[in-house]
Amino acid sequence: MRIMIDFDDILMSSLEEIAESKYSSLFELLHTGIAILSPKGIFLYANTSYMKMFGFSKSIIGKHVSQLFLTSEQGVMEAIRTRKMTICSSVTTDNSKGVSFRCPIINNRDELLGIIVEAVPTNIEKEEFLSLLDTMKGLEERANYIEHQILKKPGMLHTFDSIVGESQVMQKLKKLGKRFAKTDQNVLIFGESGTGKELVAQALHTASGRAAEPFVAVNCAALPHELIESELFGYESGAFTGAKSSGMKGKFELADKGTIFLDEIGDLPMPMQAKLLRVLESGEIQKIGHSGRMHSDFRLVAATNKKLLKLVDEGLFREDLYHRLNILELIVPPLRERTSDIPLLVRHLIEVIVGRKRAKEINISNEVYRLFSEYSWRGNIRELRNVLSFALYDMENAEKLLTGKHLPARFFREISESPHDGGHPSAAAQTLSNASAKAEREALVSALAKANNNKTIAAQLLKISRNKLYKKMRDYDIELK
Repeated sequence: MRIMIDFDDILMSSLEEIAESKYSSLFELLHTGIAILSPKGIFLYANTSYMKMFGFSKSIIGKHVSQLFLTSEQGVMEAIRTRKMTICSSVTTDNSKGVSFRCPIINNRDELLGIIVEAVPTNIEKEEFLSLLDTMKGLEERANYIEHQILKKPGMLHTFDSIVGESQVMQKLKKLGKRFAKTDQNVLIFGESGTGKELVAQALHTASGRAAEPFVAVNCAALPHELIESELFGYESGAFTGAKSSGMKGKFELADKGTIFLDEIGDLPMPMQAKLLRVLESGEIQKIGHSGRMHSDFRLVAATNKKLLKLVDEGLFREDLYHRLNILELIVPPLRERTSDIPLLVRHLIEVIVGRKRAKEINISNEVYRLFSEYSWRGNIRELRNVLSFALYDMENAEKLLTGKHLPARFFREISESPHDGGHPSAAAQTLSNASAKAEREALVSALAKANNNKTIAAQLLKISRNKLYKKMRDYDIELK
């Protein structure tokens, strides 16, 4: 076993930096020994538990493993030579013993960055074991704090690994996206509204060689037509009435060395399409009021929820620009085509909406998951978040189970109206399924009421077995009062 690290997706580029960073203090909370060694077997870090376990009274940083361990050749050095995990006993020159796991760390260029060692004692006292259990809670709280402060800081861009989804279509999207990220070719992202096209654009940037440079996002549909040129290309001081005296840098200029993301590219007016085409062909920017031309080294990622070829046929989008943009194509699937991801998305979104602590207390009923899997989701993940937000804030503080009764009325209105939605061929079948489910639930409730909550009698009225009655009650979250 070895660990592969893609250093395009993390901030620190070496084990030395990890060892010397303040976050290595997390290792001090562990009762197991942790050490970090260089590719040559030099100690870079060792936590207190490691030092205590092997009886080291002085710092071992900078020393070679062979100076301290009799088992260095069959342990750390073997892991360095084979690039495979080694598991065997550790014996120091002073005859202190333990069992160690030596794990090679390999980057995406197949280079050995070093070895991380986890060591455990050959025996452990009861008091130490209980102390270890107590420490786990503190470690979790500390790790949660680190995640909140660092991994979720405002403005941090998404990576392909942070995009929620393990379905086959999402795995294919992520795999293709990581390949496209390594080039500087233009990428055109297609997807319905709410599918997360900007997240994919961010992931393309963070997986690219431009990750340390700016990511500039522009929503072409949100900009007034009269301001688009100045926003994209900028202007010099006094270029027009109302212009800032200091002038303004345009989005292309700001994206120099980085990535510019043009969302809703299909809404770009025809005159601006011609200007964009010139920029893509030459890389030169014509700033308003500037006599010369400027150059910007940017990578373009565009996105649209429209059928650009249809716009080309209608004369609303330039065909030459379309072919210039559509070199590499990514299609973000709608939620109804990746329903297996819904449970993952639900748990993730609940944490985002109400926080991790409250999210741990909330369970989702089978009824809700069934309704979600059968729903058409015209607004995709954005609509899923909105529905969950309503449901979560509709729950009482003491409630722990999110059921169908918490879902907004508009959710059920959409179900009833979905046969009229020509955009989703399966809508009528989904509505029939939901209608049948509603009728079935009502029949169960009615039978239980007639039987005065006697499940045996209720099962006889429904002409089903008691076991099936129990199953149906669980499916529809029917509780006896």
